[in-house]
Amino acid sequence: MADEHKGLMAAGAGLAWRRRSILLWILAANIVLGALGTLPAIRQLERSLGHSLAGQQLYKGFDVGMFYELVRVPEVSLLRFRLTSYAFALLFALFMLFVSGGVLEAYRQDRNLNTGEFFAASGAFFWRFVQLTLLSLIPFSLISAAYFDVERASDYLGDRVLADQVGSSLWLVGVVILILLALFVRLWFDIAKVHTVARNEQGMLRTTWKGLDISRRQVRGLLWVYLRISLLAWGTALVAFVIWTKLPPTAIWVTFVVLELVVLVQLSARLWQMASVTAWYRLYAERAYIAQLSVVQPPEMMEPSPQLSLYEEAESSRADGQEISGGPANSRAHQHGELG
Repeated sequence: MADEHKGLMAAGAGLAWRRRSILLWILAANIVLGALGTLPAIRQLERSLGHSLAGQQLYKGFDVGMFYELVRVPEVSLLRFRLTSYAFALLFALFMLFVSGGVLEAYRQDRNLNTGEFFAASGAFFWRFVQLTLLSLIPFSLISAAYFDVERASDYLGDRVLADQVGSSLWLVGVVILILLALFVRLWFDIAKVHTVARNEQGMLRTTWKGLDISRRQVRGLLWVYLRISLLAWGTALVAFVIWTKLPPTAIWVTFVVLELVVLVQLSARLWQMASVTAWYRLYAERAYIAQLSVVQPPEMMEPSPQLSLYEEAESSRADGQEISGGPANSRAHQHGELG
């Protein structure tokens, strides 16, 4: 298993890097939609705080204490803009779901698709990917329900056991297991999407079971790849968050660059995962095709081996230049004469 998946992360990184224009376009779409989602709140802050000395700490920078006080002010009503932010976040999620078909097709062919080919592939697989996404909500919902069960169990043990670490330890172990399960579900449906694009599958229920079967058999190698990429993305986000807390409130553009770098790393990690599983599937499909050929190919025709003569004496007389004429009757007469 280690030999089979050796270099898979590097292969996925190389594939994503060769098609890095996809990442740049997705990042540009994220910036545009993010700006549109925050524009109503920016206008409201400008009207409410633009001419206030106390509000300059938020209008020209960011202060956690002032932001908390601002949220409580009724005339500002900043929280009402949450729906706008959520709407544009949902729009970006739909955008990512739409372009996933084009992204996987570009990764599968390992070439830059033109605009028509890219959006043709995106539209061709969009509704099938919507079905896969809806099917993925079932295991993700079970994992979410399991998290609340873990939380209740940790609180229950924390209140009734003398050692304070029991409840927190149970919660930590449960969260780690659920994170691994969530990564497995993501891997499962990524393989289903790659299989759909590679084979142009139509039945998504059958594809879901196919993806589950492949994921179950390859869980050790592919899940480890997904986990390492996710750890890298989470670690980068943690470092960026620490840097953000150290920045002064007036460093608006530096804060913007740091946060956009976080978005860039998260998007890169997601595309890296998709590229890695596509690179693995190309190898998997090639092996499956070779195995199928070995099964259906007819065995090679063997040259007939020389047959031994039933009449060794006749063969030896032919080798000495003696001619044996006549049909079966003469042969029988010749044999009868020899026996006589």
